[in-house]
Amino acid sequence: MAKSLVTNSSRRPQVEPLPVEFANTLSAVRGCLVEGLGSPAELESWLRRHRDLFPEPGPLRKDELRAGEQQLVHARVLRDALRRLIAARVDRKVPDPWDIAHVNRASGMSQSWPVLVWRDAHAPGADSLCTADAVTHALSLIARSSVLLLSGEQGALLRSCRAPGCVLFFYRHHPRRAWCSSGCGNRARVARHHARRCVGDGK
Repeated sequence: MAKSLVTNSSRRPQVEPLPVEFANTLSAVRGCLVEGLGSPAELESWLRRHRDLFPEPGPLRKDELRAGEQQLVHARVLRDALRRLIAARVDRKVPDPWDIAHVNRASGMSQSWPVLVWRDAHAPGADSLCTADAVTHALSLIARSSVLLLSGEQGALLRSCRAPGCVLFFYRHHPRRAWCSSGCGNRARVARHHARRCVGDGK
């Protein structure tokens, strides 16, 4: 499972594994979908905020993290394919082969390797080089993490939030967890209570 990290989100203080956090960049407010990757700048911001969740955060810590329109399109297509794959895993349905192929292509878009850095008489250090720019490398790492999550035992703990109007996914890290957030849990309980009252009143 991805490392824990406290984010700036007040709606969802529980941080999910990296692929789930990425899938949840598409959310909903009052029944309307909200795009969390609305511009290259928003993609850059998301990557910086979540860099500690990456298995190889090295390239994301550098100043040259710059996203363009083409990378934004790639990020959204990868995100949407991942959302459909997670939904298929949760609902135990056969996914679209195109979604599988796209995640697999994205997984291979960048490779990285460690290099030795030794500039003075002090102890040497390590850095990383990769075959792509930092944003493309980050998206490749998201795809690889998605492959591991969906194909591993942890994939069985993925869930879709069933609260009214919610489109988020979550990782059921605790047996009692049933919602993506406490706010969604409250809305679901209110909705159930209202439904029972309507049935009891004969409405």
